[in-house]
Amino acid sequence: MTAGFARPRRALVTGASAGLGAALCIELARRGWLVIGASRRGTVPAAGKSSKGTIEGRRLDVTDAAAVEALVEELDAAGGIDLYVLNAGINTPQPVEELPLKRAREIMETNFWGVVTLARAAVPGLRARGGGTIAVIGSLAGKITPPGEAIYAASKHALEGWCEGLLHEVGRFGIHIRLLAPGFITTTQVPAKPPPQAAESPYGDLTRRLVIGWQKHAREGMAPKVAARRIIRALRHGTGPWRIPIGAGATWLPRLRFLIGDRLFLPITRRLFGLSPDLPSSSTAGRPQKQS
Repeated sequence: MTAGFARPRRALVTGASAGLGAALCIELARRGWLVIGASRRGTVPAAGKSSKGTIEGRRLDVTDAAAVEALVEELDAAGGIDLYVLNAGINTPQPVEELPLKRAREIMETNFWGVVTLARAAVPGLRARGGGTIAVIGSLAGKITPPGEAIYAASKHALEGWCEGLLHEVGRFGIHIRLLAPGFITTTQVPAKPPPQAAESPYGDLTRRLVIGWQKHAREGMAPKVAARRIIRALRHGTGPWRIPIGAGATWLPRLRFLIGDRLFLPITRRLFGLSPDLPSSSTAGRPQKQS
């Protein structure tokens, strides 16, 4: 991708059936790319009448290592992929204590191990062809963890460290690693109501407030097509930074945290999601309260 858009090239986009993934497929096709959109459903958006490129749908579960390797081998045999956009991801906003471990593992398997599996399969072909780009869709949550999204943020934090390590290893082969970290994006995947909870749950009020906060940010976030346009524009230049924030919030919130420190910043995070900014101090937390 670093050579620009002088000729049609081939891209693979995961998580392509809806949202940001679908918007990325459309934007790439508009710029003349031959796009393979992969998802569990195998559905892709129409390229549009004015598009210079095409969009082809393929079924793929990124947690299925055998299926991932088979698809990459097939694509390599047909000439290879120039740009991998690893976008597939899932999330279930819920307090750690109440999020089922099975679901927590599914989030990590898709968001982190799905990226690792596909990138490992892609590197040999990219190396043999003299280079290319692996673009990983991270998140502002890779730097700042919203309340109720500890597991999702853990997967995005993991991607930050993994991408940094990988770029040191494969840069010598002309393979560019880019981590795109958007802020809030408009989505329909935010729950309309709190997940089922036990009647005696200590998180009832907290979870209700979190859902309201998640819905607010989902409504007010970037439109997927705007985020896709900014991502593809950022990927055109191979000499830029390896980690690229997408959107104002993704740019200034981590900087604000660095400037003011966690003592002041963490209450801001809680307030953004409708929670009380005040928590017991470390000197009193967990200490038995005196009875009057």
